[in-house]
Amino acid sequence: MKKPLNNFERKQRFVRLILQQSSTTTQLVKQSRCNSLTDSLSILENSGYTGDLAIFVLANLQSLEVEA
Repeated sequence: MKKPLNNFERKQRFVRLILQQSSTTTQLVKQSRCNSLTDSLSILENSGYTGDLAIFVLANLQSLEVEA
């Protein structure tokens, strides 16, 4: 029997799923690593992720970078 996922693991899977669907993943990660938040949000918005969802994805991407 599999162990249930905790909230962090769910967030990780969600962010990875969104990023896998995007052809601009490399550019987004590069901008995020440079702390270029405005450019990162623009990339997400151009991919169809706007508002709170874009901010949520960016925040989780940055938290994954810190923990990696």
